[in-house]
Parts: sequence; C-alpha cells; structure tokens
Amino acid sequence: MKEIVDTSICEWDQASFLFFSDNIWGDFIYYSHLLPSLSALIVTVFIFINAPKNKAAQALLFTGLSFTTWSLMDLILWSSEKMDLIMFFWSSLIYFELFVYIGSLYFIYAYVSDKFPSFKAEVVIFLSFIPLFIFGHTSLNLLGFDFTNCWREAIEGPLWQYYIYYVEIGIAAWILTFAIHQFRLPKNKAKKTEILIVALGTLLFLSLFSLGNIIGSIESDWEIGQIGLFGMPILLAFIGYSIVRFESFKLKVLAAEALFTASFILLVSLLFIRTIENARYIAIGTLFLFSILGFLLVRNIKQEVKQREQIEHLAEKLEKANVRLKQVDKLKSEFVSIASHQLRSPITAISGYASLLREGSYGELTNKMKEPIERIEQSARMMATSIEDYLNVSRIESGNMKYNYSEFSLADEAEHICDDLRSEALKRGLVLLFRKRVDSQGMVNADQGKVQQIIHNLINNSIKYTPKGVITVYIHDEVKNKKIFIDILDTGIGMGSDTLGSIFQKFERGDKANTVNVKGTGLGLFVALKMAEAMKGTITAHSEGEGKGSRFTIELPLAG
Repeated sequence: MKEIVDTSICEWDQASFLFFSDNIWGDFIYYSHLLPSLSALIVTVFIFINAPKNKAAQALLFTGLSFTTWSLMDLILWSSEKMDLIMFFWSSLIYFELFVYIGSLYFIYAYVSDKFPSFKAEVVIFLSFIPLFIFGHTSLNLLGFDFTNCWREAIEGPLWQYYIYYVEIGIAAWILTFAIHQFRLPKNKAKKTEILIVALGTLLFLSLFSLGNIIGSIESDWEIGQIGLFGMPILLAFIGYSIVRFESFKLKVLAAEALFTASFILLVSLLFIRTIENARYIAIGTLFLFSILGFLLVRNIKQEVKQREQIEHLAEKLEKANVRLKQVDKLKSEFVSIASHQLRSPITAISGYASLLREGSYGELTNKMKEPIERIEQSARMMATSIEDYLNVSRIESGNMKYNYSEFSLADEAEHICDDLRSEALKRGLVLLFRKRVDSQGMVNADQGKVQQIIHNLINNSIKYTPKGVITVYIHDEVKNKKIFIDILDTGIGMGSDTLGSIFQKFERGDKANTVNVKGTGLGLFVALKMAEAMKGTITAHSEGEGKGSRFTIELPLAG
C-alpha cells in the first residue's frame, strides 16, 4: 500500500542530466534496468545491421527501440523533481508500452512465417491506438499528480488502469494463439522446436514486463515494475539460443555472445540491488535461465563437434577416394584410347575387304553370298563409328581433342550433307527437306570436319528415330547477334521432359529409342555437344512430348 508522508518533510533533489538524482539513488534498482535496456539496443541493432532485409530483424529492432525508450522515460520520471516532466513522461509511456507489444507481435509473425500480419490484422492494431490518440492528453490517461506523499507518482486514469492492460493481454493471447496454430501445422521437428522456443521467450518477456507494471500500479510498489524489465535479457537469451541451434537471421557467430550477454547482465544487475529479497529474485531467475539454456547450448555444441568430426573423417575418406577415382578414370581413358586404336585398324581392313568383295574385285559373287557380305560391311561401318565415338570421348575428357579452324559456309555444308543423306532417308520412306533463310553469307570460323560430323550425326539420328514423315533441315541467322542456327526437325518418336534433361549425357538414350533403333552407344550427342561448345557454340533439344517429334538446334557464331 501507498505510504502517506507529510509533504513538509519531502525533499526532492534536482536531477542532473535528467537521469541522475538522489531521489532514487538510495535504492539502485531504478538504475539497474539500464543494462537490460542497453543490451536490447545493442543486440537488436546488431542483428538488424547484419540482416537489414529480414522482417523479423526489423520487428525486433522496433521492439528493442521501443523498450529502450520506455526504460529511459521511466527512469527520467522517477529521477526528476519537476512535476511537469513527470506528468509528460508518465503520460507518454502508454504509447511506447503498446509499441513494445505491437513490435513483439510483428516479430513473432515475421520470425515464424517470414511475413507481417495481414491487412485486416493491421487495421485491428491501428484501431487499438485510436483511444490513445484521442484521449492520451486527457484525464482518462492521467487524473493528476499526488501531492500527499513523496513518491512523485501520477494518478493514473482508466486508460492506464484498464484499457492498456486489457489490450496487452489481448495481444499476448494473439501471439500465443498464432504460435500454437503455426506449431500444429505440418512442419519438421526442428522448426516446431524453434517456434516453441522463440514464442516462449517472447511471452515470458511480455509477461514480466506487464506483470511488474500491473502489480506496481495496484500495490503502488514501483520497484516490482523495475524488476519486470529484466524480461528483456530473457528474450535475448532465447533468441541467442535460437541463433545457435537454428541459425536464425544467419548470425550463428552472434549466438553465444547474445546468450552470454543476456545472462551476464542479470548477474551484474545484482550489484545494483540493495534489497536482499530483490537480489534473490534476480539470482533465482539467472540460475534458472543459465540451467535451461546452458544445458541446451552445451548439448547443441556437443552435437556440432561430433558432426564436425564425422564430416572431417568423411572428407578425408572422400579425398582419398577422389584421388583413386582420378587414377581409375585416367587408366580408363588410356585403356579406351589404346583399345580403340587397336580395334580401328582391323575393323577398317574388314570394311575395306568386304567392300571389295561386294564390288566383285575378287570375282563375281553369287546371289547367296551378296547378302552376308553386305551385312559384314554394314556391321564394320557401325563398329568403326562406335570406335570413333569412344576415341572422341577419350580425347575430350583428356583435353587432347584438336581443332583446325577455318572459314567456310555453314549453309553450303548443311545442304551438301542433306544431299548425301537424302537417299538413306528415301530408303526408309522419309522425306528430307532443306530450307535456308540467311541474311549474311553464313560464314563460320570453326573446324569444318567436326561441324560436318555434328550435322551428319544429328540428321542421321532423326532418320533413325523417325518411323515415318518428314525431316526438315532449316538454316537461319541473326546478324545483329552474330549467330547462325541449324534446326533439324522431325516427326519421329519425340521425347519426354526427363529424356530432354539427360539426352546429352554419356551413354544416355531416349526411353523409347530401343523400340525404333536398337543400335547406338549413347555417345553421339555427348560428343557433338562438346565439340560445338569447344567451337563457342551449343546444341539444344526440344520436344513437345513422346510421339510429337523433336527439334535439335545447332548454334554457332558467325565469322567476322
């Protein structure tokens, strides 16, 4: 209860620099909350500087600034001997107390869901300020100043005694409801734990902040209100742990410092409290905070150390495996190169002699002999093509592929290849068309032989994988961008999205390729793309789906 004191013996000392006064120096608890205020300001500003675009960091900074302002105004009104200052700051506290709650609400929303409350929710928040805007300067806020004692306290009106506390309870319930709702949503266990920790820290902070003020207002024991300000270090400790455990704000380095600072402030605050009961409360709170969060922090550090050791062990094994894989890959490339070279000579001889036999160089063949000789020749050609693909892959991977650059007409080369392959297309009942629309001379500076190989490979693929219909080779250029393109369009089996994503990889073929052509190594497109890229070009594949045909586009830079 409020103690009645004769005003004749009240001696109010003048405050120096608004803050320092013997009026409250005797019981240092009024100054002890400067440390929580300072910690709130430093930590929230630091988090914001390191994550300025993070909505939770923005809301936390607003909360920290509001809390610090409230704390300083509260200190001034107790330090000052001037009634007009006391009345001004006492009446203004109500706004910043509500700012602390609003900032905490925005912080929880942004931290959990990475967005602020909805427009409807913000309308409700704005409406809660209207009574303050309208009646904050009237007797509904402060009735007057109590001259009957030396407490230097204002007489609070309904806004303080009823409205603001009900609004704060409503916002706290709002935060709790939102946190429970988010906790129940399908989330992983770590995210749920993170929501629980941050929401609990926020609600503890608000509970202590308001409970001290409410009890202080009812009992006229304002020292209890000052003790309630130590909820801020508790909030910072919970946030510090969330940074350590869940890398909140991407500021894991700050985490241990934030947790240590919050607890350190509580311990230092003991030096400023002369009443043993108050000291006991702070000590119990510090012990509890250190026990819970310290245990969680140590457990998390142990887990990280164990994971780091496992990662280092795996990294060592991976490094050894990589060295071994490089050796195996080198041996593989050498084997493929040697084997291919060794195979190419006899295959060439087989193909040559088969051709001579078919042409009658060694005498006329009977009709019964012609078909086997043709199959031998065809198989030898296919084998020679496969060997050449393996050699090209080996050269590409070892970096030994050589390119002889010269200027030539890409349009002419494409047209000549179409003429050469048209008979093969006709044998399969296909129409092979050539179309040209070039505004330039169509000259490129590239390896002519390899460009011929690329074009031949893609047109030949279209012939193989088009059971019926038309194959169109269309060459066009973009003079402005200095590029020339060859589109090879067919009405063949087409490709799905999965096939399109892997068609240029080694040994990859379309899902239905074997239903049309069982022969093929899956190396042709890989080799063609690598050659095109080496000549500063590229190859892309397009298809609307299986059975809807395909389009392969060769792109090369124009010469000059």
